[in-house]
Order: sequence, then structure tokens, then C-alpha cells
Amino acid sequence: MAKGYTTEAKIENYILTDIDPSYADTITDLIESVEDMIDLETGRNFVASDTATPRLFSGQGDRGLIIDDCIEVETLEVGLDDFGGSFITIGATGSNRFFTEPVNHEDKKVPITKLLLRDRNFTRGMQNHRVTAKWGYSEAVPSGISFVATVFVAGILNQSRKGGDQIKSERIGNYQVTYNSDNGRDSWGDFDRALSILDSYKRYHL
Repeated sequence: MAKGYTTEAKIENYILTDIDPSYADTITDLIESVEDMIDLETGRNFVASDTATPRLFSGQGDRGLIIDDCIEVETLEVGLDDFGGSFITIGATGSNRFFTEPVNHEDKKVPITKLLLRDRNFTRGMQNHRVTAKWGYSEAVPSGISFVATVFVAGILNQSRKGGDQIKSERIGNYQVTYNSDNGRDSWGDFDRALSILDSYKRYHL
């Protein structure tokens, strides 16, 4: 099922052409494939879940714990041993609370990626800390990612018709994409911009 990184209407507005209704299922499949490619390339999911679910993470023996992207932490359970045999719940308020990073993540429009403890360490171990959160990058798809998805799907469609001038082709994932200067638009420039945006959203795990 498509996540909504782009829509058929956005693609039509971009290519300034109505897509034949008989092609609707194909467009949906292309959108889903491009969404999967974007997630794989960036290491992220750009639509957060509405429901909090638990995930396990491995402690490194310090006060910080790197976690998957999330927009809200509901519960933090710190493991008391190295294998997750027992836990203690740490609250989001009080003297022994946990903190989320980056600081002011909501204002910065970025997800939570790290938890910090005030007065203890995350026990070193394997999958020995449990975090219940709403996982994903943001509630709504970032405008940059929507642009990337729209440009990529448009390029795949354009590969089949190859209209306009200054045709250039490239590969993204398993697909060949083609861009040109139709309707006065520098589509190849849009493709370069989309690649740059995609790169800026990549998450690197140290």
C-alpha cells in the first residue's frame, strides 16, 4: 500500500499531462516502488505510525541510546542486565527522567533519534532496552521527499514516451528514468535536485 509520498495528481501536475485512467494501477505500483527505494536509500520511513509499538535496542554502557526515527516516545524501559531479562521504566519527567535528542526536534522538523539518561547508564548488552514509540520520520511527508518521489515517478513514466528535447537517462534502483526540457521545465535539473535532497535525508549509523 502506498504511503503517500506522492500522488497521481501531483505527478500529473508535474508532467502537465493527464494520466489515462486505465494506467491507475500501474501508477500505484510505481509510487510504491519509488517509496520503497527512497526508504532503502535513506534508511528512513517518512510517515510515522499513529500507534506506539515496542522495539528493542542494544546498550553500549553509556548514557546515550541511539534509536530508530520516531516522533514520540511513550515508554522507555531500561534493561538491568545484558540480555533484557528485567527492566526498569524511566519516566519523561522527574529527577531521574530521560531526555530526547535532537533538542527541539519538533521546531527543527526532525525526528527523535537518541535518548539520554540523567543519572544512570544504558547497560551494555544485546537487545536489552525496550522503547515504545511512534516510529517514523514525521506525521506528514516532508515536502522535499514528496518532490523527490514525484520527480522519480515522472522520470519512469517519461522513459516510456521519451518526448521533448535534450533527453537524458539514468537509473534509480531497478528503474530507468528519462528527463528532458518539456514545457520549458529543466527536468534534468529537477532530477539532480531530487538526488541532492535524497542524499540530505540519509541517516548514517556510526
